[in-house]
Amino acid sequence: MCFLLVNFFLPLLWTTVFIKFGNCTALDSKRSPTPHTFRFQNPQQCLRNEFYNLNYFDCSPCNEAGDGGINELQPTVDKFACQCPVGHVSIFEKIKRWPICEEICSNATKPSENCTSNWPSQLPGWQCTYQYLNTTAASQHGMGIVLTKSNPASNNSDCQSCNTAYNFRFQDFCIANSLMRPYLHYNAFWQVTNNPKPNSNSRLHFGDLKFVAFFCLALRNDSACQQLANLCVLSHYSMEKHSPCSAFLLTQMSDVVMKYAHSGEQPRALEPFMFYKKGKSTKELLTTTLHPSNQSELEIFSTNYELTGRLKRWGLFKLDQLNLCPGQKAPHLHLGKSQQEINCQLSLEQLIDVASQEANDNFISLYLNFSSNWQFLLHQLPVLIETLTPENKRSQEEEWQLVKRFQLISAHPRDNRHSQTYARYEDIHKLQLYRSLRYVEHVQLEYSIRAGNLIGLPLLRLRYRHIELTGNATLTQLYPFRLKVHYERLEQGVAAQLVLELALPLLLLIASIAALLRLQNLRRRRQTELCQSSNLLELLLQLAGNVALALLATALLLLALQVINPRQLAALVYPACLLQLLYLAVHLRRASQLELFLIDWERPRSSCEGQRVNLDSTSLCSSVRTYVAESSVSAWRVLFTANAWIRLSAAQRYSSLIQAAVVVAAHRLLEHLNQSPAEFAYSCCLIATVYLGTYLLQLLLGRLLQSNPLQKFIDLCSLANISLFSLLEPGFGYYIHGRSPHGFADTDMSSMILQLQREAQNMCGRRGLLMDSDKQAYIILPPRNLRIYLERLLLPFQRSRNGSLSQTLLYQKDLQVSSIDGPVERTSIAYASVNRFFCAFIDHAIKDMDYIIKEKTLVEKLFNCEIENYLTENKGTFYIDDSLSFSRVLLLGNHVDIFVLEILVLLSMYLLTSSLLFAVAVACALNMILRHIFRLWVRRNVSRKTLIDERFLL
Repeated sequence: MCFLLVNFFLPLLWTTVFIKFGNCTALDSKRSPTPHTFRFQNPQQCLRNEFYNLNYFDCSPCNEAGDGGINELQPTVDKFACQCPVGHVSIFEKIKRWPICEEICSNATKPSENCTSNWPSQLPGWQCTYQYLNTTAASQHGMGIVLTKSNPASNNSDCQSCNTAYNFRFQDFCIANSLMRPYLHYNAFWQVTNNPKPNSNSRLHFGDLKFVAFFCLALRNDSACQQLANLCVLSHYSMEKHSPCSAFLLTQMSDVVMKYAHSGEQPRALEPFMFYKKGKSTKELLTTTLHPSNQSELEIFSTNYELTGRLKRWGLFKLDQLNLCPGQKAPHLHLGKSQQEINCQLSLEQLIDVASQEANDNFISLYLNFSSNWQFLLHQLPVLIETLTPENKRSQEEEWQLVKRFQLISAHPRDNRHSQTYARYEDIHKLQLYRSLRYVEHVQLEYSIRAGNLIGLPLLRLRYRHIELTGNATLTQLYPFRLKVHYERLEQGVAAQLVLELALPLLLLIASIAALLRLQNLRRRRQTELCQSSNLLELLLQLAGNVALALLATALLLLALQVINPRQLAALVYPACLLQLLYLAVHLRRASQLELFLIDWERPRSSCEGQRVNLDSTSLCSSVRTYVAESSVSAWRVLFTANAWIRLSAAQRYSSLIQAAVVVAAHRLLEHLNQSPAEFAYSCCLIATVYLGTYLLQLLLGRLLQSNPLQKFIDLCSLANISLFSLLEPGFGYYIHGRSPHGFADTDMSSMILQLQREAQNMCGRRGLLMDSDKQAYIILPPRNLRIYLERLLLPFQRSRNGSLSQTLLYQKDLQVSSIDGPVERTSIAYASVNRFFCAFIDHAIKDMDYIIKEKTLVEKLFNCEIENYLTENKGTFYIDDSLSFSRVLLLGNHVDIFVLEILVLLSMYLLTSSLLFAVAVACALNMILRHIFRLWVRRNVSRKTLIDERFLL
């Protein structure tokens, strides 16, 4: 049996091993798995005839075939390039990467030796001043560029002279004019960017640009190509036609080939790699996912080049390499953990010192270290310079121009040969070093973590600031710097899919159904057609509020499950915040403008005989109140009730300041316990949970420990013998029955206390509208003719611009008719008639206008609607309101909507700024502004509808 098992498992094991090795071999056969991915190879692994390619981080043979013989290419000392051996001339051809080596033949050369042509004898390099570059047709391979150590214009072995009439001199090279002709167009960029004194000896000197381009493009010199790339970075990736970037744009971006094409240049893939192509490839690049080589840290490899193209350093990258803040240590790149961002203000002197230290001589490229098929690979990180193009500031990724190399600071030196200079030991001397500076003021390394512990390709965001060192510049000027590491989790687990694909559509469906039910109920109250524009707008308004609540519920559910990332949270919270703000603003504005009237039931202490009877009412003596009446009734009850209504309108069931303090304290405590910044999703969950818990706790404690402010206002109305009649719609409103069971309220303190004692001992009537009831709050659907009759009574009402008599003046005893203008008199009579009308209507004294009192059914209470209302032209319905629904026209009844807006604003501000203090400050400020504006609206509406002058209102 064991033998059978061994025979079965051994072939299976060997098959698995061969498959694994097959995968590894396939990977090794490629130079790079993707255009931006490289397999790192140690330079010490290179063979004797191989050079190390810094663009691909691998070893490559100098010769495609051969064993590195005497007349073939050999690696240089640093092994970063290939060269011809001693005793050979180098011939460069356009179709070949490396030169062709031809041995120098002399008269002493034996015929048996491999000598194909006669070249002048060469002196040792230490005896020569120049190396000569010229065209040649002597090669058996055709036309090319020959590099020799003897002057072609001299018959002797001359290497000390260079005739500038026919040649260009650059360093120790003497270059024929014909070779440089295709590259003279680069002088156009040098003339534009150079300072007014072109002989300035500075590192930011583009006068050698044409020579660097010649050595890179014509001779394929790797150091020259690296230098050309550095000049491109130094020009801030100039898109000009003659800039150092033109050759890279020509070969690395297909959509600009024709624009940057020049005669004499071949459209080949120029190295090093500097640009990413725009469009779909950019979006696909940023969505690339990789396996990190280290599960705990984000390992990044960096290369640093000097301006001349020489490799300065390579190795493990640390954030300190990008940190300009002195005295602040950058954090480690822990994978999937929030990092403390670095913020500081740098003085101009500090920036000048950094620029002098860098000296335009440090150019950085970053690579992510990751693993694939048991191989450690490097993927070049894209760099987004926001100040490079306007498209880089937008959110459309396919329009971004991504690059691969950058520098922290660049300086444009100043030529001080013809101006006053200061001693080096003086501080002002630093201001004369440079004409301008460009430094990176914002650095953000961002990446994503996906399901399966995959990480998205990190993106480095840079934003530069340009500083002109003009005459008014000082060393103490401050400039900001910020270094931040940001990540987000994009794990789309089963829970998140269920919430987004099942819970969210269900909540939106419920929100739509609730909005339709609300519209149907409103249509019944308004007695209008369903397709009217006002009803459709009302549907959209209700839908906005319901959708905002559904989006918030979805966001809170995802936060509780910890399966949301900031991008998804923003997509839910931002629209919900705007919708809720729109809904609440319109709703509160409408609630503050309701039709309001204070019905005074007070009887004068004198007889009511002689008063004119207009309506047959049992309360006739207490309802007729004009300034022509001899009445001893004072006005304090009306003023007191109106001000109490205004104060009640701006009251709230909870305190935003308490919630803000608790949230900030909880967040600080969490940071103290963790000793490091919490994850963003966890912080948002904590903020929302604490804010919601504090809100619910305040509601619970308020219900248990505090008296109901709504009931206190109803008691106040009974104490003042004043009822409140309000209409939110022409056919819907609220009524508070405040008629005193004692018949009067204008009395002294002793009588008032005695009345309360009698009421407590049930020695008087009940406060309710019904004889045997204490129910004082009602939801009313008045008869349809009530609105018509009320408008007819208010027709004489006109208020002058300079103010008019208030309702309180109707009760003044000594006011003479002759002192009042005609319009004011008509207005006062109209309001007195309205008061008498409402008194008669409440007392069922109008034969053609009446109402019934009933309770709502369970369905009507549940859906906040009126189904069996018995509403006709002359008969209305009063529903007993045990839940005190009139609070819906106050802030007390809209506390849920206000809280929803606050928490949405809190999360939105935290998403935008990552500052909890700023977020809670905005939320609290919003609450205070909302209360102030609503109180102002209510105050003006009370003054306008009750005819009380605003000077009597608080």
